[in-house]
Amino acid sequence: MLGAEVGESTVSPGGRRVRVVLAVDQLLVALGLFSLFPVLGVMLASQGSASNAALVGVGLFCYTASAGLSALLLNRWLPRLSYRHGMAGSALLSAVAFGLLPYVRAGWVLCGLLVLAGLGVSVHFVLSRVFVAELVRDDIGRNRIYSLLQIAVNAAAAVGPLVASVTFAADPRLLLAIVSLCYVGGAASLCFAMPSREYPPPTSGRWPVSRAVLGRALRSAEIVRVLVVCVVGAFVYAQFFSAFALFVADSFSSVALRAGLLAAPAILIVLLQAAVTKVVTRLLEAGVKPFTVLGAGTMVFGVAMLFLGAGLPLVAGAVLAAAMFSLAEMLFTPMVSTAFAGLPIESSLESFNLRQVCWTVGEALGSLAGGGLYLWLRLRGEAWLYWHLLAWPTLAGIGVLLVVSARRRA
Repeated sequence: MLGAEVGESTVSPGGRRVRVVLAVDQLLVALGLFSLFPVLGVMLASQGSASNAALVGVGLFCYTASAGLSALLLNRWLPRLSYRHGMAGSALLSAVAFGLLPYVRAGWVLCGLLVLAGLGVSVHFVLSRVFVAELVRDDIGRNRIYSLLQIAVNAAAAVGPLVASVTFAADPRLLLAIVSLCYVGGAASLCFAMPSREYPPPTSGRWPVSRAVLGRALRSAEIVRVLVVCVVGAFVYAQFFSAFALFVADSFSSVALRAGLLAAPAILIVLLQAAVTKVVTRLLEAGVKPFTVLGAGTMVFGVAMLFLGAGLPLVAGAVLAAAMFSLAEMLFTPMVSTAFAGLPIESSLESFNLRQVCWTVGEALGSLAGGGLYLWLRLRGEAWLYWHLLAWPTLAGIGVLLVVSARRRA
């Protein structure tokens, strides 16, 4: 097995060299993404010959949808690519697509490049998570590696906006060159440890998730609970970048305060994720199930929303919400991958395809609500109601699922 091979050739569990290379790869590709994403809308608005407003919306949608789901379209071909070639090739595809953005003007070409860039990101994400699922066969080891990747991604999320602010100007070619080099660096780093003759497991059919597996999943209360919590958690997770970001922009005039609130989760995750992972590891060693940690993280998201609707002073409510969101993300995001890796589905690729569907549905609907319903209520002076509509159903619904799950195991 791959885990045994890596463990023997490097350092167990999972291979120290492999873990380091995965972290470096994730850091570089995430740095490229987070250096571009804060100014991508501005860049699209400055290009194109047609309606720039329409181009911005369509372009961002093209990238987001592609990054979330496009790997599923390659389901039949991904198992034919080794982890090294698949991950390196997808990073290079994103490097080329992002690097070409400043040199085109036609809206359809820009959107096409964003779809290709999203395809590279999607394939890279899926293969890296499947690789960990195949590399490590226990929940504790998997969660440690997923947490390490979480730290790398959030370190990039903290630095990326600074790179964007320093390098982005009327001519974005310098920034896009840096973004491309980050992806090239990520691809190059994989050559140092990733196996070139290990392949993702094939799915059980031609579809990303076969009808047989989907039917079996829907008949399993254990799997259904994980799917529901993933969708709900991704829904409330999306509020930070939609409704909360709008709340911060509308409520505070200080640029430093706005920037600090939005950057706080990434910084706190870099500083505290390792400590939180140690606590989660002890819980898992004591017999706590990944689903319980996943549900707890989702409920902490609900608590964060509750602070915003509790009538606290604006700064206090925003700071508490950002802190709770950080804790929720440290619990929830690594455990999503851990929980899906441990589902009773034969193909880990198929399991992570299912994860991509659940996460994308939840995040897309959450962004829609956070950018639509929140604004509608805010214009009517009832923004507080939005936070309560999020918090209480999340807390009550996930709480019931945790109680039911605990009783069934008892």
